[in-house]
Amino acid sequence: MIYKLVGLFKAFGFPVGLYYLIDRILSKISPDLRLLSYDFVVQPIVPGPLLPKTFVKKLEIREITKGDPEVERMPVRPDIKQSRFDQNATCLGAFKKDVAIAYMWFCFRSYQEDEFRCNFVLMPPEESVFDFDFYVYPEHRLGIAFLGLWNGANEYLYNKGIKYTFSRITRTNIASARAHKKLGMKKIGSAVILKIGSIEVMLSTISPRFHISASEKNRVNILLRPK
Repeated sequence: MIYKLVGLFKAFGFPVGLYYLIDRILSKISPDLRLLSYDFVVQPIVPGPLLPKTFVKKLEIREITKGDPEVERMPVRPDIKQSRFDQNATCLGAFKKDVAIAYMWFCFRSYQEDEFRCNFVLMPPEESVFDFDFYVYPEHRLGIAFLGLWNGANEYLYNKGIKYTFSRITRTNIASARAHKKLGMKKIGSAVILKIGSIEVMLSTISPRFHISASEKNRVNILLRPK
């Protein structure tokens, strides 16, 4: 047990390791008890390709719209997928030989979070998106899927006049953070959310720094700006 704890804190650091440990203990007591920990980050959208054309020439990047059979393949609850389309979220997919190998979602100007009661408001609104649920299908995780999709998304968003994409990353997802850092990601804040049944208590480094919510009617608005 001691060795496991040492390994945990070595991998994540003390604060994040402690959050993770508490979350695991709470979730074993009840699925209605959670302690979530996120970093808020921003990444620049840049002119030009991120990869040489030879690396991505076999990939097709296109929107996945409502009703597309690929939507059914996504490992996300149907009500969550519906809520994303309801707020006009865009889904972009990477395809190889007509088979989807990865996808990502993003919203322009603002995003209504589906993991906790928060609305992310983006600044400057006309030049920003919020990206989320970047997913690579397991059988393609050792290939070009991640970088290929980011390359296509960067071009897609740049052509729409977007300069910044914001997102939130689970603080224990070290692999994702490292991959995004190589693409210019910067941390702009963080938050910890304690969920006790229908009650959510949020502590954040971005205003408002403290918020309690008991229902969907009391969602918190967090304003995200590039630093």
